[in-house]
Amino acid sequence: MSNNDKGPEGQGREAILSALDPVQREAARQKEGTLCLMAGAGSGKTSTVSSRIALGVAEGAWNPAKTVAIAFSKQAALSLKSRIASMTEKKIRVSTFHSLALSQLRRLWSLFALSDPPSLLDERGSARIMEEACPDAPPAPLLSAVKWAKSSLLAPGEAACASSQLPFPLPPGFEGAWEKYEKAKRERWAMDFDDIFLLLLRILKSSPEARSMVAGSFESITVDEYQDVSPAQHAVLKFWASRAQSVCVVGDPAQSIYSFAGSSNWFLKHVEGDFLSPYRQIFLPSNYRSGREIIRCANSILAPSPEKYGRSKAVSRARGSVSKEAFIDFPSLASKAADLAKKREKGKTVAILARSRRDLEALAKELSARSIPYSGPGGGAEGAVALSTIHAAKGLEWDRVILAVGTERVEPSEEERRILYVAATRAKEKLDILFLPSPLNLSRFLPFSL
Repeated sequence: MSNNDKGPEGQGREAILSALDPVQREAARQKEGTLCLMAGAGSGKTSTVSSRIALGVAEGAWNPAKTVAIAFSKQAALSLKSRIASMTEKKIRVSTFHSLALSQLRRLWSLFALSDPPSLLDERGSARIMEEACPDAPPAPLLSAVKWAKSSLLAPGEAACASSQLPFPLPPGFEGAWEKYEKAKRERWAMDFDDIFLLLLRILKSSPEARSMVAGSFESITVDEYQDVSPAQHAVLKFWASRAQSVCVVGDPAQSIYSFAGSSNWFLKHVEGDFLSPYRQIFLPSNYRSGREIIRCANSILAPSPEKYGRSKAVSRARGSVSKEAFIDFPSLASKAADLAKKREKGKTVAILARSRRDLEALAKELSARSIPYSGPGGGAEGAVALSTIHAAKGLEWDRVILAVGTERVEPSEEERRILYVAATRAKEKLDILFLPSPLNLSRFLPFSL
């Protein structure tokens, strides 16, 4: 223990760091400038980030009232908030990106505008407006394309030129539908979730006073899942961090799976120079979640990629198990998945993960036929089998994961490889991969050595 860790206060600081390994401790002690924390699956990033925030506040490096942690989902925010609260009595703001931006937008609007801010539409409200504006086209694909374009900071006239970056084709008549949708929203004085960032950026770019207020709000900013940030979110963060003493971005390029929503791991990989100096990157290589064979499987999924993803290092003494079985059709695959779930061990958590909601429906029928209780996306019900898309399972973990690589047609992209990697790394003890050996689904990314 160093001299700085001795004494009554030092013992408190050492207690904060006590559960961390040497690399995690090094990250937790980094308090100035920009820290890029490359945190692989199961690497203990929540513990590291929570300890770093608690330590910085305990040592007086940051004002707790000007310290904020940003997560991408409500569930992740609650988990992070609970972990931080267990380490410090100081009140630290933990929020989702959307929630923090919305609260700032409403505050600035009340100070600089003469009208009330637009009302916020939920997904159903947005779909209803799109349906009314374009009654001859299904709203879902149009709204997905609008979300991608707005998150990417594109104007209607620019979207078609940039469509090669979109992981799905632009729907016919997209630009006309987009303009009608925006017009209908203006007439109702309403905004959707993507407008939160666009309107906030508009105010910050046009008002020096607004920029000064926002910049003075933060001394320390931590952003989790930075591989999933969009250009719009990144632009807003640069305003937030313009006077901060410390910025920490946390993520894993190998777990970037939301390009359809405008996100890109480019910002995580090229964060140096975007925020304050000095810049430091620390990689957390240890996987504390999964058994050795599961980690080997996950690494082998990434190995053929031209991208230089970090490889996870096994820490657990448990070997873990991985099985792989091919089927001629999805009904047979779904039946086997349900049979495996029925044999779950007492006290062990089980999840069945699939690429599409269509596949989940078939799996749910097989579970119901066997009277196996199951919960919806994200899990929750105790003792039930969690039935989830791979996207909804991100950030979660189970003792056993049954991966149903089924009927969804996918493009041969790096994102599809990453989706399979995310699915594999949800498993702690057992990973069962059930697949259709077709070049049209995720099985193309399964290494032959499994």
